[in-house]
Amino acid sequence: MRVYRFVSIALISMAIVAFGVACGSDDPTPTPVPASNSAAAETTQAPAPTPTPREVASKPAATPTPQVAFDPEAYFANKTIKVITGTSPGGGYDVFSRLVSATAKKYFPKSTRFVVQNLPGGGQYRGLRALLDSDPDGMTIGPVHSRWFQRQAIVGDIKDFDLEKIYILGSPTFSPRGDVFCVDSKVAKSWEDVLALGRPLLMGAAGPGNEPAVEFMSKNGGPFKLVYGYGGTSEIMAAFDRGELDFTNRCGPGTAGRLFPEWAEQGRLVPLFYEKSPVSPDYLATLGYTGKLPSFLDLPGLTVDPKQLEALQANLLVTDLSRVFILPEGVPDEVIKYWQDQFDKIMVDDGFIESLGIAGYTEDYGYGKSAEMLSIVRRVRDLDPSTRDLVLEMSGVGKLVVN
Repeated sequence: MRVYRFVSIALISMAIVAFGVACGSDDPTPTPVPASNSAAAETTQAPAPTPTPREVASKPAATPTPQVAFDPEAYFANKTIKVITGTSPGGGYDVFSRLVSATAKKYFPKSTRFVVQNLPGGGQYRGLRALLDSDPDGMTIGPVHSRWFQRQAIVGDIKDFDLEKIYILGSPTFSPRGDVFCVDSKVAKSWEDVLALGRPLLMGAAGPGNEPAVEFMSKNGGPFKLVYGYGGTSEIMAAFDRGELDFTNRCGPGTAGRLFPEWAEQGRLVPLFYEKSPVSPDYLATLGYTGKLPSFLDLPGLTVDPKQLEALQANLLVTDLSRVFILPEGVPDEVIKYWQDQFDKIMVDDGFIESLGIAGYTEDYGYGKSAEMLSIVRRVRDLDPSTRDLVLEMSGVGKLVVN
């Protein structure tokens, strides 16, 4: 019986201890164990120990969220990238769009497809609008004509074309290159003959702002008339070939020499002047021209106001923004970075440069990067108001329809 009572008491004691442990809290004061009545009568209870303040545990530092590396295979695999150009097939913007697309296949995931979409109209505005309205996911790029950079820098009314928010990838034709303006030999044999015609020469262009030197001379009494609405270089040259136009700057080695070499053989082209820098004397010799080709500013009978000249130089500066490839606003940073890395590789790719030569654009080639493009835009945007107004008036880009 004693053993049974001893075991029972032990078990009860253990249960009480276990219960006390289970009901404990973070309070540092130990939970007192109740004493028997007899113990309370015989012994004076000691005061409870003063709780010692416990140090508050510092909050653990937040674990940084790991950055997931951009995976181009997952993002671009089996996707179609659209390259939109606002010109007809066959012109320079179309050719460069196709060459960029063909070369990009080497640097994007193998299952990525590239298609070129031609949307001529409105001086290439139709193509620009489609590009700006596309989803900002990096699946649409395209080359933009200089007139739209000029319009936005001066007027700033093109929706979703904030020049600080779109992303400029660069241009494959940002380089000083020779140019030449020619009259059809069926019409005139010299500048003096042109002045004696009694009518203006007809020159084709996609839209206002495309030919700043000729537009400038036309506004100052020069014998020129711009005919707008052509879809690009190929359409303009076809119109010259059939006699619809009689004056052109598509008579250099990269245009006439490529698309209509018979013009030189037929003696069809008579060089009159250059705009920025002349083509090589060797090429001029193939057109039957000898001597020093004059700048348009040196032509007899042309007077230039100094303020107008400043505005003209700003217009000519913007024309360096030729075939500038962009991404629309809102494309994620990691997609932009990947695109820029691949675009850099495309622009210096040996096969790309070789293809340019085959297409007749060797003299046009020169890789201009985003910072250089933005620098030009900002210089025009920051002109004093009177000069900007004059640039707008002289260029004609204020007359462009943008809605």
